[in-house]
Amino acid sequence: MDKENKECRFDTELIDTVFDCVIPYIHTNDLNSVSLVSRKLYELDSMTRKHVTIQNCYSVPPSRLVKRFPNLESITLKGYPRAVMFSLESFKWGGYVTPWVEEIGMRLKRLECVRFRRMIVRDNDLVVLAGMCGEKLRVLRIEVCTGFSTNGLLWIGKKCTGLRVLSLETSFVEDKGGEWLRELALRNKCLESLNYYLTPLDKYNYEDLVLLAKNCNESLVSLKLKECPRKYAADIFRYGVTLEEFGGDAYIDEGEEYIGVKFPPKMRRVTWSKGNTLDIPIIRSFEHQLTKLDLICSRFGSDEHCVLIHKCPNLEELYTNDAIGDFGLQVASHFCKKLRRIKIRRGRLEGMVSHIGLADLAKGCLELECLHVIVKDITNETLEFIGANLKKLRDFYLGLFHEVEEVSELPLDNGVRALLTGCTKLVKLAIDLRSGTRGLTDVGWGYIGKYGQNVVEMDLGFCRDTDAGLLELSKGCPKLQKLEICGCDFSQLALANFVLNVTSLRYLWVQDYHAFKNGHDIFAMVRPFWKMELIKYKSDVAGEQKPPSLLAYYSVAEQRKDIPDNVIPLYPCVQFE
Repeated sequence: MDKENKECRFDTELIDTVFDCVIPYIHTNDLNSVSLVSRKLYELDSMTRKHVTIQNCYSVPPSRLVKRFPNLESITLKGYPRAVMFSLESFKWGGYVTPWVEEIGMRLKRLECVRFRRMIVRDNDLVVLAGMCGEKLRVLRIEVCTGFSTNGLLWIGKKCTGLRVLSLETSFVEDKGGEWLRELALRNKCLESLNYYLTPLDKYNYEDLVLLAKNCNESLVSLKLKECPRKYAADIFRYGVTLEEFGGDAYIDEGEEYIGVKFPPKMRRVTWSKGNTLDIPIIRSFEHQLTKLDLICSRFGSDEHCVLIHKCPNLEELYTNDAIGDFGLQVASHFCKKLRRIKIRRGRLEGMVSHIGLADLAKGCLELECLHVIVKDITNETLEFIGANLKKLRDFYLGLFHEVEEVSELPLDNGVRALLTGCTKLVKLAIDLRSGTRGLTDVGWGYIGKYGQNVVEMDLGFCRDTDAGLLELSKGCPKLQKLEICGCDFSQLALANFVLNVTSLRYLWVQDYHAFKNGHDIFAMVRPFWKMELIKYKSDVAGEQKPPSLLAYYSVAEQRKDIPDNVIPLYPCVQFE
């Protein structure tokens, strides 16, 4: 009997050791499933989880999260829907970090990395975070956020002297002076990355940037800023010999002579704002070693793009606007064979990219994993080229907005089928078509459901045919967790049936939601832990009315208490006095 007990104990210890070795190699998305297998695995996951991402800050209470994962070292929080990140003035929803900061700062003793995205951050939140985390905070990312000022950043600069990464990119920060940068430069000797690109911050002394580069000359590898006079940029590059990434506008002060800039020898990634033909030689001096080039905010036309791209054989990431043109994409397809990510956004020369350039890109850049493109024209054949060639594609976005050009071929049913049957690794799918077009029929929606076996996130705009298409979609997509639709005027009953059929769904966003006479049909989707909110827009234009949006999401938290006036909770309902 004793021998049997001893063998049982040995087996248990062996299993624990095996689990401890295996858990770190399980993908984060699968850890929740693993924890459901047994109580032992649940407890092991609870004690060993180092990082967690909360896609919706109202999906779980902060207290419940820190109790479940007491040893977290890194946390990412996301707030308001991505679809409205560029219309904050007319959109009020919530997404305050305050309850989270108070909980994670006090309870998570090993916390080193904090990321807030699309949330409302107050100065006091940064004061509390700096006071509780202090020197142990290594990474702080406050991206696409609003509500705070440089007064809050001043406390981060004073208290968080061990900070390695500070990113404020695309956040609206109220600029009350540059003391925050001065403190950061004086107190921090180990900063690796500073990013305040696409923010309003400009009330600081450029000499503090030079001081930061000097004090962190052995650690600083990435610097992305709004703009900087070229004479200071030259000093920054002289001290920052370890820099591998630079972003911003190194401009020449009025009245000064042209100043050439020599980039540090390890430069690999460049984000160039504005710019002109005189800047091309600066980039070309090290273009052979570039792995990332971001020209989204540049003033370069198609010719300048071609001059730069054709000598970048090691380029892996390219972000730009449609000024690149079809010819620029053709050049990229011939000379940039290592491209993994390319994103082409709307620019000042809208309408220069068509299905021709996209087809050439699909034929030449076979390593692409992410492809976002806005085109003036599209064909089924082009989508078939993508499906046939880009076997590693995981993230695809197609935008068709140009109102002048006629579209060669619609609907895109067969092209979408070819895309999905060929790109079997596709996790994110977005198709945003022109208003008034019949881009997909019910058959096309059915193809997405049938062949989108691995799609987790989907965004469809102006693709509607009838309710039958949404029903067909709901019969497939077994892994779909997030759906955003716009300009697809489905009935409420169809939306409700879709949610009930797709059991994996955790998030539904319906932009331009129209209420019907039988408005109670939407409540057919009601289920445990499911919240529904109607969000009204406040237009800045007198007399202009915009349809509201419907947001429904899975949540184990109680009804939130920070609901603004323009948000109407449909379920659970607000109790009025």
